[in-house]
Amino acid sequence: MRICLNHLTRMTHPRICVAGVDLETLRHIRPITGKAHTMTQDMLVENSGPFEVGGIVDLGSVTPNPSPPEVEDHWFYPDQAQRLGRLSPDEYLGLMDEIASDDLDAVLGPALLRHGWKYAVDAGTGTASLGVLRASAVKIEVNDYGKLQVRLDDAEPSAYISITDLRYYDEGTVREDTVDNTNRRIRRGADAFLMLGLARAWTKPGDDTERHWLQVNGVCLSDDPYSV
Repeated sequence: MRICLNHLTRMTHPRICVAGVDLETLRHIRPITGKAHTMTQDMLVENSGPFEVGGIVDLGSVTPNPSPPEVEDHWFYPDQAQRLGRLSPDEYLGLMDEIASDDLDAVLGPALLRHGWKYAVDAGTGTASLGVLRASAVKIEVNDYGKLQVRLDDAEPSAYISITDLRYYDEGTVREDTVDNTNRRIRRGADAFLMLGLARAWTKPGDDTERHWLQVNGVCLSDDPYSV
């Protein structure tokens, strides 16, 4: 299976999670492994691995492992993954534009519900956990607790969604210069595509239900789609 990588997610350092678009079906695929083969930053291109945003990767043999809402999960063997190249910036931007939606509700379906300032899907429900939003009014912010988030003004009222895009972090530290650069480009008129994903289910303190909370796994800007 060949995918174009568009989700590069920060986990507990040095672990990462990735996902991409099946180049035949244009559906999202999340390659997953067992505990014995945890994916880490060693699998990034800069560390001689196969993964980079926009990179075309042959995952080798995969086995579907759907479990709502994470219907995109596929088991794979990391040692089989091979980098085949990278889309040109224009090709990558065109692919994101083709699969994106302007409507947050349409990206992950009706199971995505508003909870205060955020969104989540109840565990065991939903038909998708990955998607791309074409966003017209966004700003990257660090909140009062030092957490990086997108302020999404396309929603009414505004929503705040955590950012897990690995490129905004240096280990556990937010790269504030990268945040400033992204906001500056958006103010200058660059269109934004947000790679949306659902975190693994957990029960938030004070809640009584396991939920998959919405997060931003990647940011793509139209003026330079490979740079944040």
